[in-house]
Amino acid sequence: MRITVLYVGSSLLAPLKNAEREINRAYGLDLRVGAYNFGAPLSDREWQDVDRDLAETDIVFVIHVMDGENASRLVAALDAYKDRHDAVIVINCMPELMRHTRMGRLDVSRIASTGGWIGSRVKRRNGARHGHQYLKLVDRLPGILKFIPTAGALTDAKHYLYLFCYFLQPTPANIQSMLLYALKHYVRDKRLKTVKTAAPQQVRSVAIYHPDATDLFDTFAAYEKWHNAKKKKRLHPDSTLGLLLMRPQVVSKTTKHYDALIRAIENEGLSVVPAIATLMDNREAVSRFFRNGSPRVSQIVSLTGFSFVGGPAMNDSAAAAEFLRELNVPYRSAVSLDTQTIEAWRESPTGLNPVQAGMQIAIPEIDGATEPFIYGGIPVRGQEPAPLEDRCARFARRLKRWNNLRTARRDRVKLAVVLFCFPPNKGNIGTAADLDVFPSVFDLLERLASDGYRVDVPATADELRERLLGGNSEEFGAPANVAYRMPTTEYLRLCPYVRDVEKDWGAAPGSINSFGDDVLIQGVTLGNIFIGVQPTFGFEGDPMRLMMARSGSPHHGFMAFYTYLSKVFNADGVIHFGTHGALEFMPGKQIGLSGECWPDRLIDELPNFYVYSVNNPSEGSIAKRRSYAELISYLTPPIENAGLYRDLAGLKDLVMAYRQSTNENEREKLFEAIETLSRELHF
Repeated sequence: MRITVLYVGSSLLAPLKNAEREINRAYGLDLRVGAYNFGAPLSDREWQDVDRDLAETDIVFVIHVMDGENASRLVAALDAYKDRHDAVIVINCMPELMRHTRMGRLDVSRIASTGGWIGSRVKRRNGARHGHQYLKLVDRLPGILKFIPTAGALTDAKHYLYLFCYFLQPTPANIQSMLLYALKHYVRDKRLKTVKTAAPQQVRSVAIYHPDATDLFDTFAAYEKWHNAKKKKRLHPDSTLGLLLMRPQVVSKTTKHYDALIRAIENEGLSVVPAIATLMDNREAVSRFFRNGSPRVSQIVSLTGFSFVGGPAMNDSAAAAEFLRELNVPYRSAVSLDTQTIEAWRESPTGLNPVQAGMQIAIPEIDGATEPFIYGGIPVRGQEPAPLEDRCARFARRLKRWNNLRTARRDRVKLAVVLFCFPPNKGNIGTAADLDVFPSVFDLLERLASDGYRVDVPATADELRERLLGGNSEEFGAPANVAYRMPTTEYLRLCPYVRDVEKDWGAAPGSINSFGDDVLIQGVTLGNIFIGVQPTFGFEGDPMRLMMARSGSPHHGFMAFYTYLSKVFNADGVIHFGTHGALEFMPGKQIGLSGECWPDRLIDELPNFYVYSVNNPSEGSIAKRRSYAELISYLTPPIENAGLYRDLAGLKDLVMAYRQSTNENEREKLFEAIETLSRELHF
């Protein structure tokens, strides 16, 4: 007896396999459940397994499959094996797939409007409103079912609604009942006559979850009371993070990745309010649990992997931006690998596959999310998401550093401002695309001082430039003032990646930005503000060689500079000033970085602000994704065509006439005139 389930996501595999085992144990059916995640395009080899199952299966479930190559292949396969299947149950899919629903006398292909009902609505602009209706359906459908008559074709319609009801509440018991219900009513087998299915279990549509609690919490007050007693500390808005969790993961009890991240954050001394977020709209959970007039949390971290308003099928970024702007707390979106395995991600030079990158990075960015940090996923031999323990701990420390910037006294906050030098020479220190850097940094320093930060502001922007470019620079033969000499012993002690750097650049301290046995850190310290000069790429004559390379490493001077910022100067945050530097272009994955990627290693746990030109969103996105930067945009200066003036305009006309003339005598005279005028203009 066979059932094939084709779905998008990571919450169903474990419940399906558990259901297969329990059903076989209880009824001896020799049931085999084939489950396939359709989140990413399948290779030809992978599709062969799906096709083989579809050719032999009795019942097919298709869940949450939208447009794409997988959907096109599936439509063709369902048509090809139509006579083999006892029932095809399609839930929340694109219209073309919905029309393939066949259960007894219920054939959705004959009811055109029904086939596209869900697919058309979830993609409309007002999908958020339909998402709200979808949630009401979650709560109300079990009570409605008893009023639906069982007669004729309505029998199969009621069966579909029962299966839909089990799916809406994907607890392990409901998933088992969903499979049994389909078998009992659509597969002819004597052993199924005695099967009884339980009524659908109901779980709240929104609630608060915690791995240490025995049940969900309906209200913030109930959770707060439990938390204060269990954790022996209050939920203070300045030290509490709001987490948005996927409802299917919690309901199906596949929460190991959530649990590990929650505990990692709590290990950093922060509190959490982990709210079950609805599939289509996160605003209800946020409004109910994360604010009460004013915010109850200092940051919101979405672990759902979808848009804030709209879920997996659409994105209402305008509604999300309006809601989040009013709430006015930072919004992050971390990533669990749902459409590729952990091993595939680790081995991939690009990182995330296109589906993951689009759904879990690009769409949350439209809502304003930052920190696209990978914290968990499905192992190749696993049946449910697992945490990446080291990444959970690292992400928790980053969140703590961000929190510190919101709560620490300003006169104790230490900031590093990084200026760039490209192409590498003294004259290019402090240059950036479309930005007058030193006057802009000077304005920043004055603003920081007026806001209470401890900063020794130079008298003028010119004095700032002279102190940075002059100072003791000649003593060390350096292009800028040397603020700190880092002994090699200190560098070896503080930086865990030295041995990897030495594979490419030889023994520390190397020959770049070094003096004797020391690595030179160039910049000036102005109270609690450090103005530093980012080291060069390191390759003479080919400074772009490391940009987005698949291998290699930054040189010792580059690595030591960021080690100094985080572990010697002890910066609370870094501001990369202007478009653009080299950190985010260092070797590593393109998107969805790991701990082996150099941008991830360099930025470490430093909150990163990046002052970036508004006319360069493509490279700005690279800075956001590969160095976890929060962009602060600056406008480009107004530019007008200068044109040519006086005799230069006349020379241009002569050159154009010469180019267009086909008469040789005329061309000779024009050439003489061009030569005469060019000499007069000193060309």
